[in-house]
Amino acid sequence: MREALAGVAAGDGGRGADGEGVTVKEPVDHILRPQLPWRIGPGITECGYSAEKVPTLTRAAYFERLKDMGQQRCAMVTCMTCSDTARRWATWDEEPRHAMQREIEWEAGGGYRFRRGDERGVRLRDELLAVAALIEAHREEFDAHIAATEQRRAWLEQKAAHAAKPKPKQQIFGLDAPPL
Repeated sequence: MREALAGVAAGDGGRGADGEGVTVKEPVDHILRPQLPWRIGPGITECGYSAEKVPTLTRAAYFERLKDMGQQRCAMVTCMTCSDTARRWATWDEEPRHAMQREIEWEAGGGYRFRRGDERGVRLRDELLAVAALIEAHREEFDAHIAATEQRRAWLEQKAAHAAKPKPKQQIFGLDAPPL
């Protein structure tokens, strides 16, 4: 890489003395794509490689690296497709709907090719059919879970609204009391 950079500085475009191209591509780390909660196994990277075949780091490790090294230095040692993708998509814990949207776009192509024949092209479809079958088999449990979630959300909204109300000032002998 130093030779190529020296060649660029010397004005030969990094081709070297004999005019041959010098490769400046160094191996980079890829970022492990967060999996849906029911999936197990090695998974894939944010850019689509098998996580078993390339050097990977977690999203947390990547964001720590980004903070420590800065964007430009981090870009020299991290796959840029992985980097862009990790910043663009939410995890299941952050927003389940976005995590599902990502998987749907991955399988359906989402601007790329439709994945018909490979394992990833039908995996989410099969999982969604299995989820529907499980819900059908356990309808009461599913409905109870949804109802409990809705009640919890309503309670949290009421709690937030109550906390946002200004507290009335207390008066002692006609004077405003100091806050406690």
